[in-house]
Amino acid sequence: MSKHFEQTNSYEIVFQEGSIGMPGAPTYGLFEEDTKLTAKALVNTDRSDFKSAEVFNQNPPEDHTTSNLSEVLQATTFVFDAERYNIGRSAMDGSDRLLPNAQNLPYMLLKLNKDHKKTEQYQSLVSEVLPHVQRVLVSALGAEVEISVQSDPSMRADLAIPLDDCGTGVAQVLAILYVVVAYDAAQIIIDEPNSFLHPGATRRLLNVIKRYDNHQFLLSTHTADVISILRPEKLFLLRWNPDLGETELIVNSGTDIEHLRTSLAELGASLTDVFGFDVVVFVEGPTEKECFHLLVPKNSGVAINFVPMRDPSGLTTIDAQAMFDIYRRGVGGSALEPPKSRFSFDREGRSQKQIEDIERASKGTAIFLPRPMLENYLLQPEAIAATIALLYEEYTVDGTPVAVGKIKDWIEKSFIAYPVTGVKNESPLFCDAAKLLAALFPALTEGKFEYRKIEYGRKLTEWLIHNDPEYLVDLRGYVGRLLSV
Repeated sequence: MSKHFEQTNSYEIVFQEGSIGMPGAPTYGLFEEDTKLTAKALVNTDRSDFKSAEVFNQNPPEDHTTSNLSEVLQATTFVFDAERYNIGRSAMDGSDRLLPNAQNLPYMLLKLNKDHKKTEQYQSLVSEVLPHVQRVLVSALGAEVEISVQSDPSMRADLAIPLDDCGTGVAQVLAILYVVVAYDAAQIIIDEPNSFLHPGATRRLLNVIKRYDNHQFLLSTHTADVISILRPEKLFLLRWNPDLGETELIVNSGTDIEHLRTSLAELGASLTDVFGFDVVVFVEGPTEKECFHLLVPKNSGVAINFVPMRDPSGLTTIDAQAMFDIYRRGVGGSALEPPKSRFSFDREGRSQKQIEDIERASKGTAIFLPRPMLENYLLQPEAIAATIALLYEEYTVDGTPVAVGKIKDWIEKSFIAYPVTGVKNESPLFCDAAKLLAALFPALTEGKFEYRKIEYGRKLTEWLIHNDPEYLVDLRGYVGRLLSV
C-alpha cells in the first residue's frame, strides 16, 4: 500500500490487518519526487489501533520496473531478416536462451531434445511448413553442435544435408519455429517473409503463425498475400507523401481490413488486386483486363491494375447508388486502397439518362466506352485474317487461311444480324461485335475454330498494336481517360 501526499503533509491511512509497508515505488513516473512522503504503520489487530506509526520524508526507493521490463523484452524479442542465415553450427556455450540473431540455434535445439513433447511438436511444424523436410537432426561434434536436414524417406544418416547447405529460408523457418515452440510468449519480428520463402512455404508458415496467438508477431511486407492470409489486428502502412517530403504512417485496424475485404468481395476483387497500385480500374471482364493492359503507355510511370468485376450489372442497375456507397465506405476509405479507382463499363444499349445516373452515383469514377463493347474496336479484317492464319499454323490444321477480302465482305453482310438493343445498327462499329466474332470464326474456318473471347481478343489487340496502331487510336484514348480522370 502506498500513499502520496502534498506539501501540507495531510494524509490518510487506511486500516488493514497485519504489518503494512508504504513504499513510494513503483511509480512509473506519475508523481514528482519532491512532493512525495512515505508512511509506515503497524496495526494491532486486537485493539484495532496503531502500535506505531511514522511519516517521514525520504527519496523513493529505486523503481526497477522499466529496467526489468526491458530485460524481459530483450530476452524474448527476435528479429528475422530477409537474408541468408548461416547458423548451421554453433558452440556448446551453455546458453539458456536463443540469441536474438539465432546464432546458437544448434545448441538450443540440442537442449530442446530433452523435452520429447516439444521436440515432436517442433518437428511436426517444420514438416508442415517445409514438407520436403522429414526430420531436423542435431549432432554433437566435439565442442560444437551441427544441424542437418533429412529429406530422404529412408532416413539414412549419410543422406542428411547440413543446414548451411540448404536453400535460402530454411534456417529462418527453423529458428522462427523454435521460438514458437520453446517460448511461452515472445515478440517475433519477421522482415519480408515472402522474400526468403517461395509462395507455398510462405502461406504455410503464416498459417502456423495464426494458430499461436500467445506470441506477438510483427511482419513487414510488400505483398497483399501476407495481409490476406494473416488478417492482422493492426496494419501500419508507410506511404511517401510528396507534398510533405516525408514518409507518413497510416494505421488500419483489423475491423478496417475486414471491411475492405468484404467490400472488395462485393466487386469480385481481393486485397491482392488493389494493394500497392496507384490506380485500379474495375473493368467488365477478363477480356478488358487483358487488352487494356496492352494499351497503357510504357512510360506512364504509374502502377496500374485492371480488375474484372464479378457482376458489373450490379453497379449499373437501380441499386447503383447503394453499390457505389458500399465501395466508397469499405474500399475508398482504406489506406490500402490506391489513391485513384475507376470503373469501366460497356455502353451497350444504355440510354444517355441511364449513363448520367450511373456517373452521378459513382461521383465521376464510372466511365463508358463510346462504342457498345470492346470487340467493336477489334473488327479489323487484316487482324482477324492474321489471327486465323496463326491458328492454322499453331494447330497444324489442314486448310487455307481466310483471305482478308473474304473476311471484310462477311462482316459487311453479316453485322446487321447482330444488333445491340437500343442502338442503331448502322455499321459494324455499333453492332454486337462479340456475337459477330463468335459467328465469324467457325463460319470462315469451316468449323475448325471457335472464337475464344479472351485469348483471341488479346491476339487481335497485339496484332493491331504492332501493325496498325492508328486503328486503336480511339481505344487508346479511352484507356488514357481511365487513368487520368
